[in-house]
Amino acid sequence: MMYDYFHRTELDEAFYDEHLLPRMPREMIDAHAHFNLPAHVSRITKETIAGDWALECGLLMSYEDACAYYRTLFPDTIVHMTALPWPLREADTIANNDYVARITRFPHVRGLMTVRPEYDASMIEKVFTEGGFSGFKPYPYMASAVKGAEVSIFDFMPHEQFALANRLHVPVLMHLPRAGRLPAPENVSEIRTILDRYPNVKLVIAHFGRCFNVEYFEQALVALGEDIHRVWFDTAAVLNPAVHHLAFEELDYHKILFGTDFPILLWHGKREWKNGTYTNLCRENFSWNKHLYPDDEKNYTYFVYEQIKNILDIIGNDEEKKRAVFFGNAKEVYFDTQRGGIHA
Repeated sequence: MMYDYFHRTELDEAFYDEHLLPRMPREMIDAHAHFNLPAHVSRITKETIAGDWALECGLLMSYEDACAYYRTLFPDTIVHMTALPWPLREADTIANNDYVARITRFPHVRGLMTVRPEYDASMIEKVFTEGGFSGFKPYPYMASAVKGAEVSIFDFMPHEQFALANRLHVPVLMHLPRAGRLPAPENVSEIRTILDRYPNVKLVIAHFGRCFNVEYFEQALVALGEDIHRVWFDTAAVLNPAVHHLAFEELDYHKILFGTDFPILLWHGKREWKNGTYTNLCRENFSWNKHLYPDDEKNYTYFVYEQIKNILDIIGNDEEKKRAVFFGNAKEVYFDTQRGGIHA
């Protein structure tokens, strides 16, 4: 069932026609979207949802719903999908992984497998191979339900699992832990460990390393140095034009993958950034919405429209760069990877 707050207004259509339609790619891959059924998240408590604004926005998206969202938002673009389960402790990970595996029968869908730290590598390999997955999606929530918790990457994806990904030659989409985000010294050290110890793993850092504010990305460029060019980044949930500008200035554009983080970001709004944090400005009446600028809300378009406009403004008339960011890079990382991994 699609969210009842999801409506494409005349303002959205006008924004799309003026700012996006003339420049939209003919086809694109959403490199970061979560797919599930209600049964997979039935154990997630009201308290958990209340503690995370993102879960209140969007906790459910079936394949059929996703197709409807994409058709509504991008009627002139063919959309391919990289499907992720909901990587939450309370979720039914086994059933959700199975659902993602089943929808990858569609040629325009590739699936990533969510792992839990307690999973045995032999069990993971069997499920991964039989499900025809194209990569792994670990998540810090498997070690701690606290956002930005001070946990190690290897607390929620142990070395044994990275070794398996390395042997299979498949990518890992990594949501970083820790309050310091991408430039946190411990994250920098562990990223380097992964890159050096597991060279066959394409390491994709979700949400530009959670650098929603540009100062974190500035710090990360210094902290990682040349190693920042050894990883890929997706754009999911990042709206800050300063982050986009810096990324395209400093990174090889072949290492940037467009992603939405649907179904979380289907609402109308934008963001403000201040003192290392951000504030969501939203039209929809979620419980966390403080309605800071109520008179402006009628003028908000979709968050994802604002995001795409930012990226297209930076890319300009470079058609090669546009195709790479919106399609080719994710194709290389996820769609060109042998499903089920390489078995020697």
